Amino acid sequence: MDFSLALPDEVCAELGARARTRRLQLNLSIEEMAHRTGLSELTISKFERSGRSTLATFVLVLESLNSVSDLQPVLSGQTRSIEEMRSKVAVRTRQRAYPKKRAAR
Repeated sequence: MDFSLALPDEVCAELGARARTRRLQLNLSIEEMAHRTGLSELTISKFERSGRSTLATFVLVLESLNSVSDLQPVLSGQTRSIEEMRSKVAVRTRQRAYPKKRAAR
């Protein structure tokens, strides 16, 4: 699935399905997964069906599936060339966002 073309609900459902597939590849039951994460079996089952959860639950599930490292590239601002890396280093990183100025009346 190409996430860039999917709706948010579709992305969530796909992530839940992938978590279930990974759990089965590791030969883990939902009961074992619940024990590893400290979550209820119902929470895990709902996540696998819908992909909906809190971010903390999602990270716990990934941790129990030995997949937390898969999050590394998320929001990291990937670079494609050495020149792009140099230009990113040269630009000062923003520390905060500023409110938009109101239009003069």
